[in-house]
Amino acid sequence: MSQESSAKKWVIYGSYGYTGRLISELISEKDLDVRPVLAGRNEKKLKEQAAELGLDYMAANLEDPLQMDNLLNNAELVIHCAGPFRNTWEKMLESCIRNRCHYLDITGEIEVFEGVKSKSKEIEAAKIMAMPGTGFDVVPTDCMALFLKKQMPDATEIELAFMGLGGGVSHGTAQTMAENMGNGGAIRKDGEITSVPAAYKTREIDFGKGVKTTASIPWGDVSTAHFTTGIENIVVYTAMKKSQIRWLKISNWIAPILRLSFVRSLIKKRISKNVKGPGKKSREKGVSVIWGEVKNGAGQSIQTRCLTLEGYRLTAITSLLIAEKIRGGEWKPGYQTPASVYGEDLILEVDRTTREVISEK
Repeated sequence: MSQESSAKKWVIYGSYGYTGRLISELISEKDLDVRPVLAGRNEKKLKEQAAELGLDYMAANLEDPLQMDNLLNNAELVIHCAGPFRNTWEKMLESCIRNRCHYLDITGEIEVFEGVKSKSKEIEAAKIMAMPGTGFDVVPTDCMALFLKKQMPDATEIELAFMGLGGGVSHGTAQTMAENMGNGGAIRKDGEITSVPAAYKTREIDFGKGVKTTASIPWGDVSTAHFTTGIENIVVYTAMKKSQIRWLKISNWIAPILRLSFVRSLIKKRISKNVKGPGKKSREKGVSVIWGEVKNGAGQSIQTRCLTLEGYRLTAITSLLIAEKIRGGEWKPGYQTPASVYGEDLILEVDRTTREVISEK
């Protein structure tokens, strides 16, 4: 059981998962005037983690409204880290609305952004803010989108891309990828989110570390960049090996098989055995490069690049950065995106982050 206190709480739900643990470790090092509470379903894991970090804990099942109300009573905000978020966001958000508690999460799933956005009136009525995507998904790309929009106010299309160097993927990220197998991709066309085949578009992009081959993916900015900038045509890419792109294209042909529950279950079991996420040294040494381009109707274009931290490390830092801004009174009611509230320079508040315009035509 957690200790009783009248202090406002910050709840880290899913605190013993890969990214939840990084956030919890970082928060334990900070001198805050709030009471961090580790939370999730597994009381044994929570008790061990709480003893290790010197923090309070409380077990609560998302499916039990009474348990969630007890957890979120007197909570200022939740940092929701328990994915896949398509399966968990709605119960958590409903609990936040009931308890008038700000909702943050670390998703990159388009359907979660769209789902939270659809409840914006309820969120606003509760006088709270809901901001999914407070980590690598989608803080650096959302800031890039707004920066480019301000450079070219009449832009009609935007393309974003990212590349990680020296990192890897966590167990949770891999599980989410398994959940999405066979679902194809997504872009925004003429204002509407449009389903397309996996690796629908490819592009050679100069990330400043040499030209890399990239393929389009259904990244969260297909939703969020439109909210932040109003631009109606959006494609997001990530750097991939050509063999990975070939596999994605093959997956379009075998999509019905990949969507079978037993196939996904087998892949998830393999992930559980083999995927652990990047270690501390990889997180500290790794970097992420964000690239973006806007174009207008006259064919003019601007390209920019942003160099920042490894993705998981960045996620922990930006999630707590946003939480601290909320604590300081910086928030807007309803559904919001990171750059829509905190501006295009939010990412520059992270150490070792730089941004430059690399091309204007």
